[in-house]
Amino acid sequence: MRPSAKSIRRAALAAAAALLSHAPLLAAQAFRGFTYCAPPLRPACIERSVAALAMAACDEEVQLFRRMVFRYRECLERETERAVREANDAIEVWRCRQDETKCRN
Repeated sequence: MRPSAKSIRRAALAAAAALLSHAPLLAAQAFRGFTYCAPPLRPACIERSVAALAMAACDEEVQLFRRMVFRYRECLERETERAVREANDAIEVWRCRQDETKCRN
């Protein structure tokens, strides 16, 4: 049995909607200086039964989710490194105030 044009359009629209719904999160993580790491959203199609025609759309969502998980991990690593640098700088300023011999010249 061949799928109808309407069901193909519906699957394509579902895939496009999934990609567009994640676009702001991807853009926010890519913005330089942005320190919030947006956790990826698990694809809804994983939780429900998916018709054979919608499998391609769901596969696209899962592939996007996988890429977002890697970006999320990278964002968390960058944010952790930034927070440690900031804490070290603050501690160094405080120690310098307490004892000028501990100041970096």
